[in-house]
Amino acid sequence: MRLIRSSLFMLGMVVSTCLWVIPSIAARFFPYKVCFAIVSSWCTFNVHWLRLTCGIDYKITGLENIPDQACVIMSNHQSTWETLAYPSIFPTLTWVIKRELLFLPLFGWGIASTQPIALNRKQGKKAFQQLIKDGKDKLALGRFILIFPEGTRIPYDEERELKIGGFVLAKKAKTLILPVAHDAGRLWPRKGFLKTPGTIHLHIGKPIPSNENSAEELRLQYSDWLRATRADIKQKLTL
Repeated sequence: MRLIRSSLFMLGMVVSTCLWVIPSIAARFFPYKVCFAIVSSWCTFNVHWLRLTCGIDYKITGLENIPDQACVIMSNHQSTWETLAYPSIFPTLTWVIKRELLFLPLFGWGIASTQPIALNRKQGKKAFQQLIKDGKDKLALGRFILIFPEGTRIPYDEERELKIGGFVLAKKAKTLILPVAHDAGRLWPRKGFLKTPGTIHLHIGKPIPSNENSAEELRLQYSDWLRATRADIKQKLTL
């Protein structure tokens, strides 16, 4: 049954991608908020389709912690789910992505319309400088910056050292860090096709001010919060 349901979801995702790609490309000629709304509607559709086909829903704790001003959102990365769900949860976003994603047929063309910060990781220092410059520019425009400091999707039960770039950006931009944690990989694995019915738990913590600590201290602060929050989510699942 999981195979059938997962296949139905994938079919709907492919069809919706084909239907949305032309409007998403055309959206580049409109104001950013209009463009973002068009592209994010594709994400919202697939989150709903996931619930209908695979029985995966989600529960949010801490929505009241989202600040009014643009900030840097730090989230763990386990699944494709969070990239689909976040546009309808958080205010107007700018993603920080691997540049290679822009070259994917259909999907890459659509995400390019959202004006992401696309980094070539092979460029090292140059990519780091681009993150800081482009990130500050996007924040000045009132856009929230979404960063996955683990750098890539990791399995549900694993931890990985967090990259420093996003914390340096928050420090230099003198903006808040919004800590986020979830357990999406438990139901939609990183490289798994089969999806398990259930509820994803998403926790949004209180914003972390960046003016009181160094970038390294901010990284440690978020890392400790992430570890504790993930443990809290796991504990609640066993009750």
